[in-house]
Amino acid sequence: MKETIYSIPINESFEITDGQCPVCRLHRRLTEDTLEYVLGAAMMEPDVRQRTNALGFCPEHITALMQKQKRLPLALLLETHFKKLAESEKHLFNASTCYVCDRVNGFLSAYYGNILYLWRTEEAFRRKWNAQDYLCRPHTAALANAAKEHLAKKEAPVFLASLREKAGASLKSMTESLEIFIRSFDHRFAGEDLGEHKQAVQNAAAFLCGAK
Repeated sequence: MKETIYSIPINESFEITDGQCPVCRLHRRLTEDTLEYVLGAAMMEPDVRQRTNALGFCPEHITALMQKQKRLPLALLLETHFKKLAESEKHLFNASTCYVCDRVNGFLSAYYGNILYLWRTEEAFRRKWNAQDYLCRPHTAALANAAKEHLAKKEAPVFLASLREKAGASLKSMTESLEIFIRSFDHRFAGEDLGEHKQAVQNAAAFLCGAK
């Protein structure tokens, strides 16, 4: 497959084998790029402003935008968004929309299809895929759903078996880690070095929710 705007970041993310979800890495990269995008030159593009005015931002991403310390661009975005809210109850009473979420999810949807295309057509990428030992639950589910749409009937079971294997290994490892963490509160094991198991709860939460 010729390298494209989609395949390059996918390959870069799957080249890393650090025990973290490669799709979460893509998600974080997309989110950061979008935050910079809306506070940069794109904020002066009429089509972008129409979308930000209508959708606004969720609490998570308005906080992230605030942390960028670009108050004037953000003030301009919020000013016209507030004017849009004042126009109708349709916008004022719907607090579930977010421009950043909408844009990131749109790109992620395309990434799922491209991940599956690369898995199906490129042996080099399949080796990268096989080297990954961890995928978070949300992205495991998303790829499972995408497989039904993008893979042939004979291919999908093979891919889903690989997903189950990765998820099963992650669940087993995290369950054992949680058991060791819980055991440390028993006085009989006081002073035991927990090592990496100190992060058992955080790791379990990241698996269930995806690493933000």
